[in-house]
Amino acid sequence: MYYITLDLEWNQAYLQKALAVQRQLSSRLRGEVIQIGAVKLNENMQPCGSYQVIVKPKYFKKLHRHVSELTGITQDQMDLGTPLPEAAASFKKWCGSDFVFLTWGPDDIPMLKENFHVHSIDSKWLERVYDLQIIFNRQTDGANKQRSLEYAMEFFEIPQRLPAHDALNDAYFTALVAAKLDVKQGIALYDSVRGEHLESSVIGDADAGDDGYVTIGEMLEDKIVASPICPLCKRELKSLGKPLHTKGQKYTFIYNCEKDGDMILTLKLHRNFNDTWRAKRTLDKATEEKLLAYKTGLEKSNIRRKGPKRNSRGGRKKKPTEAVTQTAVES
Repeated sequence: MYYITLDLEWNQAYLQKALAVQRQLSSRLRGEVIQIGAVKLNENMQPCGSYQVIVKPKYFKKLHRHVSELTGITQDQMDLGTPLPEAAASFKKWCGSDFVFLTWGPDDIPMLKENFHVHSIDSKWLERVYDLQIIFNRQTDGANKQRSLEYAMEFFEIPQRLPAHDALNDAYFTALVAAKLDVKQGIALYDSVRGEHLESSVIGDADAGDDGYVTIGEMLEDKIVASPICPLCKRELKSLGKPLHTKGQKYTFIYNCEKDGDMILTLKLHRNFNDTWRAKRTLDKATEEKLLAYKTGLEKSNIRRKGPKRNSRGGRKKKPTEAVTQTAVES
């Protein structure tokens, strides 16, 4: 099996152009990939190949000034690039059949899938991916922080002799960091806990071709939310209470598995471009800290509901008898 470190650069459209394109496509498109860089490592974590292509965008054709300054890519280079369907086919052939992707951070594969979707390119072969940043944190200080690739290189005293923010250079830097880690062990542990969560998925993503939820109630009644299955033993979980609704359209549920104990299901809601709802759905073991946060949130929510109602000016609403008495005095 091969390990492929992957990095992308993408162009960002100016706001009005981006909104117009997304409405036209009825799909999310945060940026268009303009460079793919990758390094292939063998089982001994030694480089044995590289891939690089400049991609010509179809929708965001004007190179953003900030992107040009950051990457060094010019408008002329981008205009002469390879269209994404051809670049994707070439890259897939180069990757082969027995490999996994290693990326630094969680952004590159979702961005590539987003671009593939608007071009109707199959993306199933992008599924086997591991965030090397998570493996680095677990095998160093155990912190749950977003560390830059530069930080990891400094940690391992790897000299940076090439410019950053070039997709191939950054993929090479990622490969150098990977060689300092026990990637096989990192992947084994990663699979056993499914990354940061026991289970993580996006439901109702109409922007990616799924059916969105017309109402939040419809989402909350969906079996995947109302009657979830334990990801460890595959038994149906039992609800232990009502959901906690917090700011930012976040819902938290407590469930119990007879075998594996209490679990917390979280939904983070977002609007699709067709005005339906989607959500990032995660399922985790319920730690004491998370249970306390849930119970505290419910108590505060109950206090707010039971408190005195206030009028539009911020004062308490007067009882009808108080209003009649005051009117009588004034007359």
